[in-house]
Amino acid sequence: MIPAFSNRINQEPTSLDALFRLSGRADLISFAGGYPDPTLFPKKELNVAFESRIKNASAEIFQYRSTLGYEPLRKKISNYAKTIGVSCETDNIMLTQGAQQGIKLLASLFLDDFDGVVVEAPTYVGGLEAFNEHKPTYYEIPMEKDGMNLDILEDTLDKNEVKLIYTIPNFQNPTGYCMSIEKRKRLAKLASEYNVIVIEDDPYRELRYVGESLPSIKSFDISENVVTLGSFSKILSPALRCGWLIGAKEIVNQLSSLRLSYDCQSSNVLLEGIDEYLEQNDIGKHIQKLRIAYKQKMDTMIRGLADNLPSECSFSKPKGGFFLWVTLPKELDAKELLNNTKKVTFLEGSSLFALSKENNHLRLNFTGITEKQIIEGCNDLGNTIKDALLELAV
Repeated sequence: MIPAFSNRINQEPTSLDALFRLSGRADLISFAGGYPDPTLFPKKELNVAFESRIKNASAEIFQYRSTLGYEPLRKKISNYAKTIGVSCETDNIMLTQGAQQGIKLLASLFLDDFDGVVVEAPTYVGGLEAFNEHKPTYYEIPMEKDGMNLDILEDTLDKNEVKLIYTIPNFQNPTGYCMSIEKRKRLAKLASEYNVIVIEDDPYRELRYVGESLPSIKSFDISENVVTLGSFSKILSPALRCGWLIGAKEIVNQLSSLRLSYDCQSSNVLLEGIDEYLEQNDIGKHIQKLRIAYKQKMDTMIRGLADNLPSECSFSKPKGGFFLWVTLPKELDAKELLNNTKKVTFLEGSSLFALSKENNHLRLNFTGITEKQIIEGCNDLGNTIKDALLELAV
């Protein structure tokens, strides 16, 4: 007989488990997962880059390296950071197994059981999964179209002991909303005043389709209280599992020691391959290709929802990112809709609220499917919601 698992392990399937299962349903149109379009992966260029680097590098490419990751790639990221207002050295940067590992490492570094954690309502399910092991005391801050409500945040910080604030400022997952520059400045100021760490999760920054990019929250950091996370997953390939973390040297040093008990380091072969890709290619041109393709898909979904959803529903109209957020009439339950749809899957919203578990929302992804599928899926979703409303009226 297998001994009992530890008390901290959730033996039931997690929300992330459910998300990947939904996204893997080949018989349905998946609005569920936050998947990039596989036809846009730079397969040929990555293949050439990896072959070239492995062929021309010394045997050291297969050796243990720094826990922080391949230094030339960290140097490229430090140069990129300057374009978003963040001045940093390579020692301020750790390369991670996607931004998800950065969230998990920071949670492990800062949280004791029952520490206060502020999250947006709703928020990224993977962020909640990373924090849940530490049994946090959650404080939800409602989302507005220009980011979380900072008046409520300030009141929360004033009345409670809070250790971490987790935010996705650019095209937030799941709402698609973008934090205003005024709120970015104010959030950095509040973090300094209340001595709270801000985790700025920023994987969608480069996927802006309308308007001008805004400076990072980290660029307004006063007391080194902000740690910003980025990722190659959405702009190159999720399978590379490469992200980065930029923070104070004291934080990065502690994370480096902590990481030794996790995985020691990211794959040096992968990091050098990505570095070679960046040497040989203009990633800006590749990102521009993504922007054009994804904007067209986003516009198609916005039109599809406008044409098919009943007037009792509303939805976000983002300027970038991967997601739209649909709000149903309060009497409808998104979980029940998910069971009744004939052609589509989506992520029901209750799992994206740490406390309130609001059940009349759903998150839709538009990047990982074709425009034809988007049109067909919006039609099916609209019919399903209309049928549910008719049943309630009987």
